[in-house]
Amino acid sequence: MANHSARQRVQRFREGRKSRGERQTNVWLSEPISEALDQAVRSGVFPSKQVAISHALETVFIRKEAKTVT
Repeated sequence: MANHSARQRVQRFREGRKSRGERQTNVWLSEPISEALDQAVRSGVFPSKQVAISHALETVFIRKEAKTVT
């Protein structure tokens, strides 16, 4: 029973994200990028990997004036 309710919760979560126009994408990261991402989250620069990755992508593709991500 718990399995069914967990699946329903995940489905509602995903549908909510989709309804806001968000998309899920999977990527493979090199070890150095993965380590830098983990370190940024551990040190509190970002609250989660998802936020860090979204910030990096936004910096490169949306805010064109920023040329580097550190």
